[in-house]
Amino acid sequence: MQHPLKRLRRPVDVGRRLRHALSVFETADELASLDTLLHESFERAGAHLTGIISPDRRLSAADLSRYLVGVRHLVVATVTAAAEPRCSAVDGLFIHGHFWFSTSAQSIKAGHLEHRTAVSAAHVVGDDVGVFVHGRARVVHGGPGEADELRHYWTEVYEASPEDWVAAPSDARYVEIVASSMFSYAFSRERFEAMCDRMTGPES
Repeated sequence: MQHPLKRLRRPVDVGRRLRHALSVFETADELASLDTLLHESFERAGAHLTGIISPDRRLSAADLSRYLVGVRHLVVATVTAAAEPRCSAVDGLFIHGHFWFSTSAQSIKAGHLEHRTAVSAAHVVGDDVGVFVHGRARVVHGGPGEADELRHYWTEVYEASPEDWVAAPSDARYVEIVASSMFSYAFSRERFEAMCDRMTGPES
């Protein structure tokens, strides 16, 4: 039998990925909470940031829930014991108003987050759209328990879960970014709407 660590992820099934991309998970209450977070984050932000991301360029919670569907690549930053930042790229999922990603217990970032939960993440597509989030990581271990409620979000996309990509299910880590601040932009509303339409239009 092939060792689990030598099993590669299957190529993403495009049809399954598109079906997942049509799914918006946020409730009305979750959207309201997200709007409050966005508003309060910009209220606390400095003049430099708010001068660039003016009110007409900011995205609402409803905008984000339409755009952040399916897999969105994130650059995630964690902190070493020497307080040095380290970043890496992950597949991000936006679930009920929160960013999630998965990793292995053996990864460097998992080690950071087990001891120091501070985390930041960014998703950027040039001037078209950007989302930045800062907060604390909440780490869920794979295997029986809370992971049972999370696993299906990954299997919908990959036909496998993070627990299939490690030596044992308990080695999987599901990470929620519990945001204390979030910022978003789209410099062109027309381009942003076109990006959303490409994902959810009839051709999808």
